[in-house]
Amino acid sequence: MKTFLTHILLVCGILMTISCGEDRTYEYEEKTQHNSWMHKMMLEHYLWADSLANYEPSWKSFFGKPSEFLSQLTKQSKQNDSWSFVQIDTLGDDPHQRGYFNHVESYGIDFKLMNDPTGQTTKQVLRVLTVYPNSPAERAGLVRNDFICLLNGNKFTSNNLSKLQKGVARELEVCHIAENLEDYSLYWTDTVVVSLAASEYVEDEAFPVSETIVMGDTLVGYLMCTRLTEGPVEEHVTPHIRYRQSLDAIMAQMKSAGVTEMVLDLRLCNFGNIDMAQRLASYVVSPDALGTTFAKTIWNQKHADQNKSYPYDTSVGNLGLQRIYILTSSYTQGAAEWLIHALRHSMGEENVILVGTATKGQNVMTSEVWHDFYVRLNPVVAYVADGAGNYDYGSFTPTVELDEFTYVQLADYGDPEEILLNTALRHMLGLISQNDSEIEEESDKTAEGEAVE
Repeated sequence: MKTFLTHILLVCGILMTISCGEDRTYEYEEKTQHNSWMHKMMLEHYLWADSLANYEPSWKSFFGKPSEFLSQLTKQSKQNDSWSFVQIDTLGDDPHQRGYFNHVESYGIDFKLMNDPTGQTTKQVLRVLTVYPNSPAERAGLVRNDFICLLNGNKFTSNNLSKLQKGVARELEVCHIAENLEDYSLYWTDTVVVSLAASEYVEDEAFPVSETIVMGDTLVGYLMCTRLTEGPVEEHVTPHIRYRQSLDAIMAQMKSAGVTEMVLDLRLCNFGNIDMAQRLASYVVSPDALGTTFAKTIWNQKHADQNKSYPYDTSVGNLGLQRIYILTSSYTQGAAEWLIHALRHSMGEENVILVGTATKGQNVMTSEVWHDFYVRLNPVVAYVADGAGNYDYGSFTPTVELDEFTYVQLADYGDPEEILLNTALRHMLGLISQNDSEIEEESDKTAEGEAVE
């Protein structure tokens, strides 16, 4: 009995020594500092901060992953907030990734896994959707609408797609497809072996394509915007205002050429700021809207002093357009949608014609908040409203709905034969109307077996 009591006292003594003899306060602070700071910043800056005022996160959640902790906070807003995000010591992630393209490190391509479109085999192939400028993919000679059939001699499945997102040098077997004009059947024409260098940083260039297209007596301007910022976000890339300068030069050239119609390609535009959206809108809005309000931002009550109106900029060379065509996709979001919403208010929906598929639906802006231990928090901070103060909008449904990926050929961006641009041009000429049956008939002549992911 004495031995048993002695053991009990000894164990108690050890536990008291462990619990009382070592101060672990700093260890706990180190493990919770990211989330504690983030909680404080959200209470201050979050657009829906009032939804967090009476919410007390569990003590365990402060020890969790910052992304999971942020998700707990945003769920309290009941706003379906999928826009706020946080990065901790992260160099390899792109918060505005498009499909399989990550500009921080990638091969520089976006693609889609699909069944053999010819129907000749049961294998799966990758269809190249976009090749980004100055990337390993572009240098290897890959182009839009190539089909990658083998990777280092291996077939593709949904389980090995990550091997074509980033990594070491690869060897690809690239195939090309053609269409039999008699029965619209598809067949493979040739196969080439392509050597793809290792993945790397690929600059996400804002204005990779601009064209002027002669259509009878009409000169049509075409501009693709992949993001609406003044210049590269990365500090090591200079000059910082290069994209704004590029936009100004492109628009000056179009104005000098006498462009009277415009196709703005925003299908890949999923990131930007309101200043650049304001500048682009000022070039393409109808002249009678100049001097009126482009957009307004509406912040939370603590930061109501930051509410701001953005007028159309009369200092830029407005093109004098009466209508504009905008190409959209599920990637179109943020600044691109603010621009669409503002132009529709200023010019009328009938004069802002959307061609493509529905947009993402982001009527808010985020703003980055930094901390000295390498935390980058990007909470939603404001609504972006039109000139009348309306911010109650979401995904935009196109005037002419058209899924480019159901078509056999994906021509280069800016090519008048590229299906979305071609549809916009035909709509200008009055050859098609909203959801015209001619488009539906054309789409029957497509590559089959697209969605297998």
